[in-house]
Amino acid sequence: MIGSNLLNPLLSIFAKSLGVSSLQIGIVVSGYWIARVLMEIPAGFLSARFGYYRLLATGLSHSSVGSFLGSLATDPYTLTFFRAITGLGAPMFFGVAMTFIVNLFDESRRGSSMGLFQGVEYLGSFLGASFSGYVVALLDFRMSFVLSGVISAIAVVLVTLPSNLRKMEAKGDNPHAPALTPSAIRTVLKSRNLPIVSSSIFAQFVLGTGVLVTIFPLYANQQLKMSLQEIGLLMGARSAGYTLSMFFMGYVSDRAGRKPVLFFGLIVTGVLAILLSMAYTFPLLTLLIFFIGMSTGAIWIVCPVLAAEGVSSSERGPAIGTYRTFLDLGSIFGPIIMTATQASLGFSACFYLSALILFANLAPTLGIRETVRKSNREKPKNS
Repeated sequence: MIGSNLLNPLLSIFAKSLGVSSLQIGIVVSGYWIARVLMEIPAGFLSARFGYYRLLATGLSHSSVGSFLGSLATDPYTLTFFRAITGLGAPMFFGVAMTFIVNLFDESRRGSSMGLFQGVEYLGSFLGASFSGYVVALLDFRMSFVLSGVISAIAVVLVTLPSNLRKMEAKGDNPHAPALTPSAIRTVLKSRNLPIVSSSIFAQFVLGTGVLVTIFPLYANQQLKMSLQEIGLLMGARSAGYTLSMFFMGYVSDRAGRKPVLFFGLIVTGVLAILLSMAYTFPLLTLLIFFIGMSTGAIWIVCPVLAAEGVSSSERGPAIGTYRTFLDLGSIFGPIIMTATQASLGFSACFYLSALILFANLAPTLGIRETVRKSNREKPKNS
């Protein structure tokens, strides 16, 4: 996450420096996510069949190679292609790691465990985003890609060294796991909760990738006249809020339930997105984007857990892969929708549109069925 977030917050500005249009910027940002869509569900089925270790190492290797190649891009087409190489690796690491965490803990600890995992993950995001502007200012955009590739290569080494992970993979090999077939996918999609959480995460990533990653840096740079260092710090504030949220929202969901946490995240994020369009000073923007990080963290922490808890254990990998596919679709269509909206209606319309998409998920969220035991939510009584 440190490596990828050295690039993501300022990618739209780098693409702009290549002389591309607003719509082409959206396509460049979406290239990474299009590749992820192609791999999310297959990675889920492969993890159910073969275990974790090989997919984790392969995914990180893709990320490293894609970043190194990105430093060589001279036009939007090669940049999009190299970002797609990186995108192919992401599901093999992040999706498989999520499945590993879900299967490692029971439902009474699953939310807090996923929160700890994603909290550490987004601590890396916070560090990468915070220093992105300074790294670009010190090294330039192309050397930032190289540095990102080096960091991902180090991660490959860290995954391949522990022998216990390889042993767990051998135990995880399951020749009876469901094959990647249309009927198997239809079985997973019959889960009541999966379409709801998939739609919610789609809405979150329309905001996150379409507005906060693609439009907001351009808005802050062009309209508010902020420097790259200031924009990097704002993106770091969002990641800080995300990280803080991860460390306690999972625990809250184990005690209060997944549905209230998701509903809270959707409504608060929509309100904050509208307020963000009205702020002009650096301190106020920092405060708002920090709390957006916290509220979107609430959405993200419970969605994969709800997706996994609605299916059998052998279907959890495919269910998380399906959920993550909609996450990726939000990141594909978000930049395209929002750059087109900005070009025709201006910056403010992007913030309002993303809020409306979030609010549209509030009613379906009330229909979620939870499997967390009631006893998990109650404090023990004295006998």
